[in-house]
Amino acid sequence: MESLITFSDVLKVSNVVRNIAFSLNPADYISFRQINKKVYHDHLTGATDKNYWLHRVKCLGLEPEPGYRLPSDVKVNAANIGVTCTKFDPRDPKVAYKLFYRLLHPFVKRLYHNDVANFFPEEYNEPLTQAKIIKVLEKYINSYSNDWPYHRKVQENLKIFKELFTTSVIRELDLNFDKKNFSYCSQFVEVLLLLDHEVSAVDFFKSKNEFPESIKLPEELFDENDELRYDQLELALDTFTQFLNEKISITDQLFQDRYPVIVLYTENFVQDHLIPYFQIQISSSNTPDAKNKRLMSLPTIYSKLSSHFVKKLRDNVNAGTSYQRFVSDFIQLYLEPEIQKFFDTMVQDFTTTTEDLLKDYEEQSQRKQKAKDEALFESLKNSNMTNEELLDGKTNFLKSFTKIFKINNNTLKSQAEQDLEVSYTLQKMNNKLQNITSLVSLDLCYKIIQACREHMEKIYLFKDVEVFETVVKLKCQEMYKILMFLLSEKHIKLGFETALQLLKDYDANETKLASLSPNGTFDDDNKVEPLVQFTELINIGDIILQMLSIFYNNELIAKGIIDKNKDIFNDVVHTKKVFETMLDDYVANGLNIGIDKLMDQVEFTFNTMQFPDDFNPDPKDASRREIAPSKCAIANVELLSEHCFLLTGATDKGTIDVFQQEIGERFFDEVVKNIKKHLISEDGAVFLIADLNYYHDFISKKLKQKNITPFFLGLKSVGQLYLISGKDSKELGKLICDVGKFQGVFTQEEIYELVQRRTDWFKVRKDVEKVMYGLGVSDCVIC
Repeated sequence: MESLITFSDVLKVSNVVRNIAFSLNPADYISFRQINKKVYHDHLTGATDKNYWLHRVKCLGLEPEPGYRLPSDVKVNAANIGVTCTKFDPRDPKVAYKLFYRLLHPFVKRLYHNDVANFFPEEYNEPLTQAKIIKVLEKYINSYSNDWPYHRKVQENLKIFKELFTTSVIRELDLNFDKKNFSYCSQFVEVLLLLDHEVSAVDFFKSKNEFPESIKLPEELFDENDELRYDQLELALDTFTQFLNEKISITDQLFQDRYPVIVLYTENFVQDHLIPYFQIQISSSNTPDAKNKRLMSLPTIYSKLSSHFVKKLRDNVNAGTSYQRFVSDFIQLYLEPEIQKFFDTMVQDFTTTTEDLLKDYEEQSQRKQKAKDEALFESLKNSNMTNEELLDGKTNFLKSFTKIFKINNNTLKSQAEQDLEVSYTLQKMNNKLQNITSLVSLDLCYKIIQACREHMEKIYLFKDVEVFETVVKLKCQEMYKILMFLLSEKHIKLGFETALQLLKDYDANETKLASLSPNGTFDDDNKVEPLVQFTELINIGDIILQMLSIFYNNELIAKGIIDKNKDIFNDVVHTKKVFETMLDDYVANGLNIGIDKLMDQVEFTFNTMQFPDDFNPDPKDASRREIAPSKCAIANVELLSEHCFLLTGATDKGTIDVFQQEIGERFFDEVVKNIKKHLISEDGAVFLIADLNYYHDFISKKLKQKNITPFFLGLKSVGQLYLISGKDSKELGKLICDVGKFQGVFTQEEIYELVQRRTDWFKVRKDVEKVMYGLGVSDCVIC
């Protein structure tokens, strides 16, 4: 029968002994090692024993340092061992552990048996000292972890004891806090922080420092018109500031710089009390129809929160130098929904307000025009001019223009009623022409641009809020695009299109005849009124464009809302260019139409003031006439003088030059047409030359457009065609052939056409053509 293996036999096997030893807690290990000499000397000595204690020391979290010895002057006890003994000599870990074991194992032993009555010896009667022992025990019992049942029981009992201890500390803290013994409370707070009960400390502080309902805050920050009351705003902020400063003082006494409880407390205060108060104030309204008027006071409130609240919070030890920045961040964070709503509201408010302004202006303009038309009609109806006078002065005109003014001669209206209708229509047209400059209101555009700037500046106040930096830029860009769109589509475009239509509808002949007085003279001055008015409109448009450019540079570029180097494809830049192009197109179209109307007036002047005997006088009277420009020439030059310089100061020099050159070229054509309409005698040639010289002097000396001066030099030479005597017809033929004398302006065919206006053309024609072609018509033979 085989012999049984005894425990003594087991203890002879080194591996078995080591495995048993390494599963024992330090107290049991010491006992097991002493079970017999063989175990002590053969199995659990030297490296094996060293490794066991090395594992235990590592569980304590000590730092190895070869040759380390605890200074002899350091007094170690159970409360301070955790901070005084932080290193050990890895060659002899048992020495380091032995010190911990001697001071702390008695506490572990009592915890194991749940003997916690009078747990701390008399010398450890201070709560902070006791907390330090609990703290070091939490670390020390980890060295018992290889004996899991023992370790778990000790750990659970320590946890229960710690909770009881913490509860008693909070109770003492509560009692002393109510007595305002804050310096003594500070010790209990330190205990809680040491035991990792920061949450308990913070919760206690919050529970004792709730924002009381008894604090009186202004019930209304806004008056009955929803206007912000600054005195009430500052009163509310002062109340909040005073309350929070008191808590800062208490926090510094209780927590000092050990734990930043005031930061967490302030965040809750801002979230639960400060921001909700202002949200309620902003969201309520005394005037239901007010369009978010209170919300638009948010920038002022936000600014005051910074200057009147944050800046007045006292410096504190607990949060350090960054406290005010933290508070600002909390305000921004919890005010974020209102700020976002404010951005949207500002854009919407600007859009709506601007649309209303433009609509009101349009309606007022229409009402004013209607009132003027009605007053005009009554004035004409009640005028002292008799029906006979109306008939005598206007009958011929009415017969010529019945179609234009839609007068049906077959109607039952009396002639007087028809005259009244025509007079009313003409005067109404003249009034509209006079009102062209009011089609685009500089004052209104200025107000709208200023409103955009003010709205944008309110949004821009939030540029330093990091989360809104991009949003601020986008909202400001959006507002500028809305500004450009509304000014363009709702005002400027309508104004210029109306002005262009008035220009197109204007007829110089009709207007002149409409101003015909009973004595056969013209009542008005020598102006193409719509062109004069349109150039004023151009000036207004140019000023508006400059204001928008200044606004763009000062508000968008200078403030970094638009980066001119990076945002070349930005919608704002594109919108601005579209606006400028639109205005340029209207100016160009208007000037082209205006030039057409100016030339119509020039033609009208030629037709009505250039008489047949101007260039073909009676020989009896020719010698007595003064050689001077005709009334027609003077009138036309005066007309040109009135209009050629209208754009000066209203637009760029390039546009002015093109405008003046176009007028000069078109006037040249009208002069040539006028010459072709009249017969010119030798006696009348000097008077034609006087007119042509007068035109040339205006072009070369006053208009000073070098590109068109040669045209009028050529015209001066045309006068020579009529000055040469009919007896010198050969000389006349040579002059016609010498195209160079006409500055290259006319071809020989054109000169030939002009010379045919000589009164003696049929007499000199044969000789002239012989010189020109080498033969006359009579020399031709048909075979």
